[in-house]
Amino acid sequence: MKKAFVIMCLLTLLLSCDKKENNLPLDPQWEMSFSGTFQTMNSDNIYGTVTLNISNGYYECQTNLPFGSGAGIFEINDETLHFIDTLFLHGPSTYGPSYVLSGSHDYRFDGEKLEIWKKKNVGEIIYKLAMKNYAQ
Repeated sequence: MKKAFVIMCLLTLLLSCDKKENNLPLDPQWEMSFSGTFQTMNSDNIYGTVTLNISNGYYECQTNLPFGSGAGIFEINDETLHFIDTLFLHGPSTYGPSYVLSGSHDYRFDGEKLEIWKKKNVGEIIYKLAMKNYAQ
């Protein structure tokens, strides 16, 4: 009976926690590699694949779309990731957006999976990534 009570208390505690409370901090100086997908919501419903490498305060990002490369400075303030793209390409204005990470995004990180999202003027874009050495 005691065991069941303890299990119920633990489950209640875990299920009642806000997702942001379970958010682990990221450090821009860490070396991490992620891969996964992105998808736009409530707009043009575009989806694709994405890779993200973080190292020593810098990032590199690739998508499967034309001109889908970005790189630059990676910063974190509170619960917001900042991708300051220093790789300037004129291609996206000709071929459409490439959805490379750039600008400020909210995030959730559990130590293995990283979810990044940003509200846009016509919807939202969500990136669902996993560490490359972690099997999904």
